[in-house]
Amino acid sequence: MRHHRKAWRVERIAWFVIALTLAAALFGAFGGGVLSEAQVGSRQTVTIEYDRLLRSSAPSLMRFHVHPSLRRDGAVRLRIDRSIVSRMEIESIVPQPLSQASGADYTEFVFDVAPGESPATIDLRYRPSTFGRMRGEVSIAGEHALVIDQFVYP
Repeated sequence: MRHHRKAWRVERIAWFVIALTLAAALFGAFGGGVLSEAQVGSRQTVTIEYDRLLRSSAPSLMRFHVHPSLRRDGAVRLRIDRSIVSRMEIESIVPQPLSQASGADYTEFVFDVAPGESPATIDLRYRPSTFGRMRGEVSIAGEHALVIDQFVYP
């Protein structure tokens, strides 16, 4: 009888762990859900949509919404920390940047933005090239810096 009680206790703990793992997966703890999706920024400046949880070498999207007031001479300068860029393989950027430059600790993309009242949208498609934590800043022309914090599963 003592053996049965221990077995039942172990079974209940195992069912609890399975239920927690299943609930975490449904909410996106392993990517592609509510826990995984993130949005930072402000509609008056810049907003970034990205995934907090990624898989190594799996495609991902980082979407930037840039307010028209941040245009300088008809262009927007998007800076991404080298700590992020060095850990990703950029597949495409839409719209295509006019130019790209590297600084000491960042990469800067310059985009031609049409005049208007609506925010410009920039899509950066990439694949994480390694696993672990990816953390760094993204800014528009060195101002309005926002922190991107991602975790890449192997």
